[in-house]
Amino acid sequence: MCSPMQLFLAQIQTDTAANLPPEEARHCLKVLRHQVGDHIHCIDGKGHMYEARITRAHRDEVLLDLLRAHPGWGEHGGHLRLAASPLRLRDRFEWLLEKAVELGASEIVPVLCQRTDKYKGRFKTARAETILLTATKQCLRSVIPILREPISLKDWLDEGISGDAFLAVAQATESLTDRLHTVAECQEVTLLIGPEGDFTDDEQAWAREAGFAPVHLGKTRLRTETAGVYALAQVKAAWGY
Repeated sequence: MCSPMQLFLAQIQTDTAANLPPEEARHCLKVLRHQVGDHIHCIDGKGHMYEARITRAHRDEVLLDLLRAHPGWGEHGGHLRLAASPLRLRDRFEWLLEKAVELGASEIVPVLCQRTDKYKGRFKTARAETILLTATKQCLRSVIPILREPISLKDWLDEGISGDAFLAVAQATESLTDRLHTVAECQEVTLLIGPEGDFTDDEQAWAREAGFAPVHLGKTRLRTETAGVYALAQVKAAWGY
């Protein structure tokens, strides 16, 4: 049987053939009890979902015939980038990673700010990538978001930003909601969320010089992970995604 709620990450070999990595294969065979001849759904992590049929199933090996491709499955077509300061409590930032995937983030950048609290050694890239993969499959997307290595805010801003870019600061006079009329027509949006002590004056100046428009996220003070989710959800709604 074909389960529309279960996706596997596949390694695509040709237009008509693929295989599942060992961990995915074991889950497919031992947990979900799929057999040769069963139909499953799989993704390549780069924007395609495939309807597939199992042609070989043995221990940690699953070979597939690709029956039909669905480009852009579960995606909005734009590029939504979230840059956010990592948090002292790793599980809170990992929660943000998961929710960012669900809300359509295309790229996630952990930016190190002057007030990023006790960060060193707390961000585990391999663990974060596993969270992104699991969330991508769970929410039925076909693109695994790009995860950048942690980078200082200044160095990241110096790389340059294209599209619409918004800097979340409490003292901004205009809200993100007020600016979203521009987002609806823009195919690239960047959201910059600072640490819980907020950005320093210098960091705000750097971001403005890089083209970021300062916006606030409402009347209440939000934690970093809440602010990230709120901002992503606003863009998601503006895009009708």
